[in-house]
Amino acid sequence: MISQEKSVPFLKNRKVTQLSQRMGIAGTSCVLDVMINDRSALIRDSAAFIVLLERIWKAREVDAGLVWSEINERIRLADELRASGIRPYKGGRFRSTKLP
Repeated sequence: MISQEKSVPFLKNRKVTQLSQRMGIAGTSCVLDVMINDRSALIRDSAAFIVLLERIWKAREVDAGLVWSEINERIRLADELRASGIRPYKGGRFRSTKLP
């Protein structure tokens, strides 16, 4: 797994606040798209959400490569557990916060 850096509080700034608000709207749109079963809108709004998230990472000097590596590692762990016949889910036989 990727080592976690020390948690350092961020200073508030207008750019990140605006990006966060826009990301919240995009996330809400994704939820609504799922509820109304609109696949094409879900794809479009999910892409917007990810773009905004990456902009926030950049503004906060978070290396996007480290985040994507962490996601890939979680997927790898889940695949490894499935191959071993262990159903990877939280609260089940194999408990981990690292599962997707």
